[in-house]
Amino acid sequence: MPKINKKTIFRFDRIPVSVFQFENSRNYFCRYYTGRRKGASGGNKDKTLKTQNIKEAKVLAKQIYETFINTPIEKELEISFDLDIAQPFFRHRIKHYKNKNPNSTQGFREKSEYDNYSKKFFDDIDYRNIEELDDSINEIMQNLKEDKKTDNTISKKFNVLRLMFRKAIDSRVINAMPYFPPLTVVNRERPSYQNFELNLINRRIDEEYRKTEDKFYLHLKDYINLIRSAGFRPGIEPLKVKNFQCSFVLNRETKVKDILAITLFNTKTKPKHRLFCHPFFTSNIYPEILSRSPQSTQEDYLLFPHQDENRRQIYAKVSKTFTRLSKELNLYYRNGSTRPLYAIRHTFAKNNYIANAPLSVIAKQMNTSEKMLHSNYLDDDDIMFSEEYNKMYKKKTSEID
Repeated sequence: MPKINKKTIFRFDRIPVSVFQFENSRNYFCRYYTGRRKGASGGNKDKTLKTQNIKEAKVLAKQIYETFINTPIEKELEISFDLDIAQPFFRHRIKHYKNKNPNSTQGFREKSEYDNYSKKFFDDIDYRNIEELDDSINEIMQNLKEDKKTDNTISKKFNVLRLMFRKAIDSRVINAMPYFPPLTVVNRERPSYQNFELNLINRRIDEEYRKTEDKFYLHLKDYINLIRSAGFRPGIEPLKVKNFQCSFVLNRETKVKDILAITLFNTKTKPKHRLFCHPFFTSNIYPEILSRSPQSTQEDYLLFPHQDENRRQIYAKVSKTFTRLSKELNLYYRNGSTRPLYAIRHTFAKNNYIANAPLSVIAKQMNTSEKMLHSNYLDDDDIMFSEEYNKMYKKKTSEID
């Protein structure tokens, strides 16, 4: 649940009502004791006052409590946004993700984000009144903007809410979709790393290993080399690869099984996806990874095998360490933006584009579309600009052809 800003709490002397702000909200809320009446949690009820003025908030809080006290129990509101709309949606959402991947926690994380931020804006509203829904959505947007959140961040929260309301419409709980204010969503430029920069980071990782003798750094270098050599989505996707998912495929040109193929399951876009690795990784780095864990079985993970931590905890450490090392080498910030691990996916796309690989093949290997490849990964930086110039004008002439 969202935390209350303790400095803002005001308690009335003669009625069991308090007025306060949550840490992530500018508007005031009130909390009053309800006993065990319907709709209350733990005997208390929170209600948004939709004002940032403390004097107005106190007046509204007293009015709300007086209305509550004077309303007979049998005439209390018999609808609940949380019970009728939110909870059924997240049960469906969690089941949806579990069907795609039994180990997925995405549905639980979406519910947690909703509970920690958006839920309080829908408490006690009559969802049958479309204007009340409109007001709550607008209030969420205004609070997020006051918290300096970008339209991209707000859009992500709105996307979940849209899906929630769509399910409520399909279930005939509400009749129409509430209004979502327009947002300006911009694909954020993510500068890629150049190969020599990633090599510098690898050398720094070698230094860290020599100083600490912590094998984490060897596995970290393996992780970086794997995602720069194949079309992975950096995150836990590479960490979930097990040895049995790796195999060699016959190369029709060389007549040798020298293509390292990795089969992924339950990806972001489809249940099964197969990609291949760069020849240098296949012939030099992959054998080194295997030799480091000679006792590994087919069911063991390729990267960070025999680790007690779950994959998400390992990735958090990988990401944090990569960012630290990149900053120490003055590589993390470029062109007013940052370059976390995910920027290596951009490096993979650009390297192969510059090498004249067909866009259709690059997109397929990255498990994305050519449209997304153009809009999200092939940014118009100076490197790409130069490459495209030289592709168009291979021979310098004195006249326009």
